[in-house]
Amino acid sequence: MDGQGRRKVVENQPIAAVLTDKAEVEIPSPKTGVIAKLHAKPGQKVQVHGPLVTYSGVSGAAQAVRPAANVEEAVAPAAARPARSSNEVLATPMIRKMAKDLGIDIGRVPGTGPQGRVLEADLKGFSRGGFAAPAASSRGNISNNDKANATPAVKKLADELGVDLSRVSGTGPGGRISETDVRAKAPSAPTATATTGSPVSASTTPSYASGYPPVSVARQNGDTVKPFSGIRRKIAEKMQQSRRTIAHVTHMDECDFTALVALRAKMKKEAEKRGVKLTFLPFIIRALVKALGEFPMFNSSLDEAAGEIVVKARKNIGIAVAAPQGLVVPNIKGAQDKDLWALAGEVAALAEKVRANKIDVPSLQDGTFTITNIGPIGGLYATPIVNHPEVAILGLMKLRKTPVVREDKVVVREMMNLVLSFDHRIVDGSDAASFMNTVIKHLENPQTLL
Repeated sequence: MDGQGRRKVVENQPIAAVLTDKAEVEIPSPKTGVIAKLHAKPGQKVQVHGPLVTYSGVSGAAQAVRPAANVEEAVAPAAARPARSSNEVLATPMIRKMAKDLGIDIGRVPGTGPQGRVLEADLKGFSRGGFAAPAASSRGNISNNDKANATPAVKKLADELGVDLSRVSGTGPGGRISETDVRAKAPSAPTATATTGSPVSASTTPSYASGYPPVSVARQNGDTVKPFSGIRRKIAEKMQQSRRTIAHVTHMDECDFTALVALRAKMKKEAEKRGVKLTFLPFIIRALVKALGEFPMFNSSLDEAAGEIVVKARKNIGIAVAAPQGLVVPNIKGAQDKDLWALAGEVAALAEKVRANKIDVPSLQDGTFTITNIGPIGGLYATPIVNHPEVAILGLMKLRKTPVVREDKVVVREMMNLVLSFDHRIVDGSDAASFMNTVIKHLENPQTLL
């Protein structure tokens, strides 16, 4: 602190953390100096390229720091953490060489390109002590819309509403910008009437944009109010988009885990030697990868704008993790190339990062299939919502001892219900049943998973 109680910071010191799509991203200080003014409070929404802090005590006039990424909310000041390693940064060899020539640690540069890729403008802005400047735009004359990832109709709508598509995050397949995305960013819109009959300004529509005008809820004495923000709102947006877009169907079957329970018990000593916690998830991922090899349409995404189904060569298996900040789904990259022990270690590491609120953005991107493990909490049946733009999600229910008939005799077995929600636009019910049969076949014969 200086004599006036203002905070001193040094160049590259994290000064704030912001929430994007389910991940916390740090904003580093581009200068050494004194923060003279805060333009946002913890939990407050801020505009992309809007000022966060203003400095004094630096060369020239007072300077403001602005978030260059698609930042939606400012949160509590970030604790100092090391920069990303250069291997974790998305950048071309040319950009990496430019960073080296400029003496810049590329791990500290916020990328404004697709999926956080570092661009030349990011390096130049960082070297000047700032960030990449926003593209200029004006209502009715949006210069960058022609290059946006959107259909001609959506581009036309954006021009009519005065929306700069370079500032819009697309929620469609491959980040494509939809009509809903554009309307949510429109600076103004005609007044709509909610179901209550009271006028509601469309400009106040929340960013999760259900497509309907917002409805006010009456409050009474004793009610408490919590902000609908942060990851909880992101989850709502994602679920709303999935339910609105995907033709959901859920298929359920039961699986006999008795042999797998016995095999896991035998492998516990080996797991202890390796320092790995061996749960059922690594076995299930292995079974899933084998089934996806036989039924590749379950590892695909629909590109609605192009009218094409993209079948993924990679198998990046998402694991839904319940954390204090909400449900977060990191994914294991290239799960088809990992053995049981590698999967066990990665499942534990990703879950720990999520619960510590230290998960990085790349770990949340590019998933191709998701597993949600409901069973440890309880429950026999559920209808999980597909993690758009994926085609299916596998739900694991409670493992329980159950009397079943085997060779005309009633015996007690370790049984678990498996539920598969899928996009009926891409796969049919018979495909889902066959896919599930393959998963169950391998889980009931777990030696095939080693």
